[in-house]
Amino acid sequence: MVIAFTGDPFLAKEALLQEASLRGLTHFSEPTPEALAETLSPGLFGQAGAMLDLREVSEGEWKALKPLLENVPEEVAVLILDPKPTTARAAFYRTRERRDFPTPKGKDLVRHLENRAKRLGFRLPAGIAQYLASLEGDLEALERELEKLALLPPPLTLEKVERVVALKPPVSGFDLVRAVLEGEAKAAFRHLRRLREEGEEPLRLLGAFAWQFSLLARAWMLLEENPRPTEADLARLEAHPYAAKRALELARGLSKEALEASLDALIQAERRAKEGKDPWLALERAVYTLLHLTPAEPA
Repeated sequence: MVIAFTGDPFLAKEALLQEASLRGLTHFSEPTPEALAETLSPGLFGQAGAMLDLREVSEGEWKALKPLLENVPEEVAVLILDPKPTTARAAFYRTRERRDFPTPKGKDLVRHLENRAKRLGFRLPAGIAQYLASLEGDLEALERELEKLALLPPPLTLEKVERVVALKPPVSGFDLVRAVLEGEAKAAFRHLRRLREEGEEPLRLLGAFAWQFSLLARAWMLLEENPRPTEADLARLEAHPYAAKRALELARGLSKEALEASLDALIQAERRAKEGKDPWLALERAVYTLLHLTPAEPA
């Protein structure tokens, strides 16, 4: 029985190790025909079975392993870690059991981080989960950061997190958004130029704008209902308390017309980008439009 674990390296390896524990397998074998043949034969001290890591295996090495894997008895488990299989290996897995673990993105990544924090025994506020999800790091790096956060005394604040997290924040789309919201045109276009030079995806930046302006819209509607919102009201914004308070401050200076025009500008920019037109030009136009619609922060 061959079971391949593919997808995100961290999730695939974690799932493989859980399965290995159930089957009494404790270590990876060398991905060579000789080592595999040895593990497929029951020994005096344990059942037959193998764990193979194929991440660094060449096509030639795979061709040498394949005949043995084709003849693995059903009662013998061979667990294969192969996050990004080649075309040949993917074809081989089609007739075997393949367990795929895609890397979570966007809201799924935020939810993943919240669930991992629960497993570590603490609650991760939504705003902090969104901040972590914006950092440059794979799931394994994010897991190490969560382990550090689990040791911090409550309450967990964004300021505490920023002090201990070692991952690099991308010149973030959020830096660009902040410059726009504060009416800092020079800073906004400087961030935009640097992000482009670093290969950032314009659609991802448009997503950062969409998140921030949807938060502003919710804050504006909350203020319409209650000009003096309470702490309980802030929870309705579904953001970290700091981000929620900041959104309320900015929303107070926005007219309904400016907010609607800002959201419309972002929708139009995303539409142009997805229709195959120059996405960077669409983003630059959106930034220019938003700078003229949103008020500069008072000094």
